[in-house]
Amino acid sequence: MTKKEIERELERVYKEMKSWSEINKRLNGVVPKEEILRRELILLLQQILYRIEDAKKEGNKNKEYFNSDLFKVIRPRTICREKNH
Repeated sequence: MTKKEIERELERVYKEMKSWSEINKRLNGVVPKEEILRRELILLLQQILYRIEDAKKEGNKNKEYFNSDLFKVIRPRTICREKNH
């Protein structure tokens, strides 16, 4: 992933996280287990994106590729609501 791609994905994560309080209000504070799991995965995505950034800075290609692959596995199950994904 390029630096721009990482930044774009982090922006999506932050945007998604900002929407949680509004979603909670609509659900009257009762969040379904599926939504809780999805949020946990979004937080994990954030951590993975930070790990990719760190690996790039360190020049550790193995760490970068591992976390990039992990990101590709998890992302479609979380914030991939766009029509083209």
